[in-house]
Amino acid sequence: MASITNSSLEEKIHNLAQKSSEALLKQINFRLEEMKVDDTSHFLIYRVLGITEQEGRLIDIYQNKGRFLYKYAGSFLEKATQLSFLEKYPDSKSVKITNTLGSRPKTFEIDCLEGNRDTL
Repeated sequence: MASITNSSLEEKIHNLAQKSSEALLKQINFRLEEMKVDDTSHFLIYRVLGITEQEGRLIDIYQNKGRFLYKYAGSFLEKATQLSFLEKYPDSKSVKITNTLGSRPKTFEIDCLEGNRDTL
């Protein structure tokens, strides 16, 4: 695998950020549309606890936005890190290995394995 130049690495991370941002916005907008027809019976509990319907809706919206934001942020950071590893270690690979010390998890993933895989 060829080494990535710094400008190319920055460009790849920028492109990744753009794609991640677009996917996040699409997912949020899709969920917001779904929420328009969601069951709102849980708002009764909100009202009992002193939360207005408007506040309850905002809480639900931000909870859903936050859930997607954390998911996409984590995925972006993982992929950007992998791109950076490939810059430093162009011959590295992502490898899954069997857990020989316990039953869970069944496998481990090494994101950047450099060198002899036979030592695993």
